[in-house]
Amino acid sequence: MKVFAYPRVSTDEQAEKGNSLFEQQERIAAYCKAMGWDDPIFFIEDGYSAKNTNRPKLTEMLDRIKGEPDGGIVITTKLDRLSRKLFDILKLNEYFNKYNYNYVSATEGFDTSTPAGRLVLQMLGMVAEFERERISERVKDNMLSLAKSGKRIITRPCYGYDIIDGKYFINIEESLISKKMAIWALKGEGSRSIAWRLNFEEGVKTKEGNMWSDKVVREYLQRETLAGDLVYNKTKRVGSKIVKTDPSEWVVVKDHHDPILTHEDHDKIIELFQSRKQVGKHFSNETYLLSGLVVCGHCAHKMNGKMNRSFSKRLNQENLHYQYLCDGYLKKAICYHHYAKRDDLESLIIERIKEIAKASPGSLKLMVSKPESTSIDKESIRSKLAKLDKKMQKQIDAFNDDLITSHDLKIASQRVNEERQALTKMLEESESDKEQQASDDVRKKAKNTLNDVLSIDRLKSKQAIRQLIEKIEITNGSEVRITWRGY
Repeated sequence: MKVFAYPRVSTDEQAEKGNSLFEQQERIAAYCKAMGWDDPIFFIEDGYSAKNTNRPKLTEMLDRIKGEPDGGIVITTKLDRLSRKLFDILKLNEYFNKYNYNYVSATEGFDTSTPAGRLVLQMLGMVAEFERERISERVKDNMLSLAKSGKRIITRPCYGYDIIDGKYFINIEESLISKKMAIWALKGEGSRSIAWRLNFEEGVKTKEGNMWSDKVVREYLQRETLAGDLVYNKTKRVGSKIVKTDPSEWVVVKDHHDPILTHEDHDKIIELFQSRKQVGKHFSNETYLLSGLVVCGHCAHKMNGKMNRSFSKRLNQENLHYQYLCDGYLKKAICYHHYAKRDDLESLIIERIKEIAKASPGSLKLMVSKPESTSIDKESIRSKLAKLDKKMQKQIDAFNDDLITSHDLKIASQRVNEERQALTKMLEESESDKEQQASDDVRKKAKNTLNDVLSIDRLKSKQAIRQLIEKIEITNGSEVRITWRGY
């Protein structure tokens, strides 16, 4: 009778605890000899976990079974060598049965050729899965506890830092590169340009020794770690996928370690990257400076760049016409045909930016988009203050019940006080002061970025304009209303 044996270990620790590959092979060979079966054909899996069935030797064994459906035995020393998930165990057993193979556990003494063996298989599979989930739950709880205390780093160090004895320490050489990256970003350079500089001008690699890419640069410069804050639990595993967790589930420890960047610079960089995010695939296209910004005042749809051709018989030449045309009309037929000429609109916007950059402080009253934090009404702010009080009381109750330590209570108290001070300040500020301040902020930003706006490099000009403008609304093809970006 053909016998396929599957020994497996996932870590060196298992070998130390008596689950070594050699010992498994000996046990299986002895069991087969005692049962009077053929010598087993081994498929030895070294260094793979049983959390899923994506394992090379297991795959090879399954292919072999499919190719030799005359029947036989699949044997392991224990059920958890095959899998720790009940669903995978049942599916594998179904596969074995399909090709006339029975599964046998040498140590646990059962096989699936009998009803009793199949029952025991399901029961042991449930226990194995329960044990794995409990272990996973305990590990997660322990890591969350360590993260909340902030005493020991439980993640890999990001570029610019080293971890020594469980604490963050600045890596001087890497931090100098990090600061250069921040300077380039604040000057308006995109992540692709910064990645090129790092790879070919600076000749530096990532912490893992890889080439930099625009995605890696963009995500790195937005990491809270650079500003001295520790943030944990931003992602979680759901099945086989990694998904983002709700911000309410994040573990945040402010001022946890020495920063490489100031909070102010870090916030500006995040704002820059978030503003470019809206451009999408049109960002790298220099044909239209205002891609993604122009909006129809009638139907609220985007007005995207569109080029038309015409032929002049008098001049015997083809003419190209660049326009911003209403998408509501072009694609959905819910608006009427109207457009803005590209060159006229772009010239108008650039001239307006020049005027604002040269204006004196306090002389402007612009329409400025309000950041989310300042657009909340007073009742909402008061409601949030009340919730903070309740939140703080819960922390105190938890401390009194010995559920959290005094250190945890102190961190929670500091965080709540910071949020309370910010909300109280928002209540005290008058709307008129905010509007004037917002206009002055736009003026300062326009002054600082004017050279980039006027650059002959249209991509650089496009980036600078997006830092200043939130939306350009066109009505009747000629009326222009600009909403400036709040800071």
